[in-house]
Amino acid sequence: MSGTSGAGVPSGVVQNSALSFVAQAQPTSEVPPSTADPGSGGSGEPNTETDRLMPAGLKSLYDACAKVYPAQPNPLQVTTRLKYWLGGQDPLDYISMYWNPGIPEENIPSHWHYVSFGLSDLHGDGRVHPAPAPGERCSGYGLELTFRLASAAREPPLWPAALLQQLARYIFTTGNKFCAGDHVSWHAALDGSSSRVRHLLVADESQLPPADTPHGAVAFLQMVGCTSRELRAAQRSSGFEVLKALSDDPRCGGRWLVTRAERRASVRVSAAARRAAHLAGVSARVRWQRHTGEEQQSSALSPSVERQIKETLQRGLSSMSDRGTEGHNMSTDSFEMSSIERALPQLPEMMQGSWSGDRDVEYLDGVHLMLNAEGASLLPLAIDGRVLQDRHFTWRQGARAVTILPPSVAGALVCARQPYACSGDWLQILISPDLAKEMSQQLSVLSRLAESDSESDGETEKSPRPRPPLVFSWPAHRLTLSVLHDTEILY
Repeated sequence: MSGTSGAGVPSGVVQNSALSFVAQAQPTSEVPPSTADPGSGGSGEPNTETDRLMPAGLKSLYDACAKVYPAQPNPLQVTTRLKYWLGGQDPLDYISMYWNPGIPEENIPSHWHYVSFGLSDLHGDGRVHPAPAPGERCSGYGLELTFRLASAAREPPLWPAALLQQLARYIFTTGNKFCAGDHVSWHAALDGSSSRVRHLLVADESQLPPADTPHGAVAFLQMVGCTSRELRAAQRSSGFEVLKALSDDPRCGGRWLVTRAERRASVRVSAAARRAAHLAGVSARVRWQRHTGEEQQSSALSPSVERQIKETLQRGLSSMSDRGTEGHNMSTDSFEMSSIERALPQLPEMMQGSWSGDRDVEYLDGVHLMLNAEGASLLPLAIDGRVLQDRHFTWRQGARAVTILPPSVAGALVCARQPYACSGDWLQILISPDLAKEMSQQLSVLSRLAESDSESDGETEKSPRPRPPLVFSWPAHRLTLSVLHDTEILY
C-alpha cells in the first residue's frame, strides 16, 4: 500500500478542520477555541469553575499531563470546529502541544510534545464511546497517542497534529488498536518534505504512564518516526529491537525517542540468519479465487482479474481507496505475537479461539491468491521467517484474511491431503517444506517492492525493481499468486 504526498505540508493539514484553530487548552469541550489568546500561556491559577465544567475523563488526562508539565497548565492546543459526535470527521477532540526543553546533557533535544485526547472516553455519556462491557477496564479504546518532534521553534508545527488525527480516524474506522512494538507503513515523508522519516513505530510513552480515569484505564502510546530501512528491520526482526536501537542512538531518537524529521542516518539492527520473524501478520489488500488452471507465468492478468479491474473502474476507484483526502495509505497492524488470536483481533467470532472446531469449511482444489504490492513485499519474510520456522503468517483486509502455515502448526483446517480450506472469509493455505523452499527462491525479488526511492543510502540498483502486475505460479500445487495495484483488488 504505497502513498505519496505533495511538496510542503500534507493535504490533510489544509483540509482537516481540527487544524482550523490553535488556542490554549479550554476548560470544557463546549467552549469555542477562538476565545482564547494562543500565546498568553495562562496564569496557572486554580479554577473551580473549570474543574466543574471539564468532562471527568478529560480532566484525568489533563491532570496526568500536568504532572509532567506543571508550568504549562494551558498548553497550545489544536481542536475541532465540529465535534465528532455532532457529525465532524475528526475523532480527536483536542491535541495539546507541550514545550519540552529536553535534557541536553543526556542528548535529549528540546522538542514539542503532542498529546491526543479522544481515543479514550472523555465524557462517559455515550456520545462517542459506548459503555464498556462488563469486566472491561478500558476507557474507550483504552489509549491516547503522543508524538515528540525535535524543534527549537517557539511555535509548534501543525503537521504532527494532522498525523495523530489521521491515525485516530484509522482506529475509529477499523476498530484496530495499536500496541507497543507495532509499525505503521506511511510511505510519505511525515512532514510533507523530502525527509527520509517516512513511517512510524509504536512505543510506550516515554514520560506519561498509564492513567486511571472515572471511565477506565488509558495507556499513552508514542508514535516514533522511522526510515524505510528501520521499518524493514522492524518487519524482519522486532519493532522493540528497532526502538531499542533508536533509543541508544542520540542522532536517531535518544532515550525519549524524539523524532528528528531532518535526519538522514538510519540505525542498524543486526539480524541473525534464518531467525524466526516476530511479525505474524499485516493489513493488506488481499483476495482469492478458485484456481482455474488458466493462469500462466507471466505478467498478463487472467480474464477474471481483468473483469474485476473494469468493474472497479466503472464504480469509481476513489470509493475503493483507503486513502481518504490525506494522500496516505497506511498499512498497519504489525503483530508482535505468534498466536492467531493476537494476529486476527477483528475477525468474526468463528475465527477466534481454536483454528478448527465446529464450523462450515470448504476445501478447494487450488487457489489463485491476489495481494497488493506491500502485502506481497512481505512474502519473503512470511516464507523464510515464518513458514520455514514452523510458524504462520496472515494478511487481513477487514474481515477477510489469508493465513499461510506449515504442516507443523496444530489444529488448522488444512492438512497435506487438503492444503486449501476456507471458512467464511478466512482462507488457510498449507505450505509444504518443498513448496516453501521453491517459493523462497522465486519470491525473494518481492522484498524490493516496498523499497523507498528516498533512501538508497548510496547503494546502486543492480537490477530494476519489480513492478505490479506480476504473476507467479506453481502448477504442481495448483497455486497462483498475482501481485496487483491497490485499486485492482476489490473489497
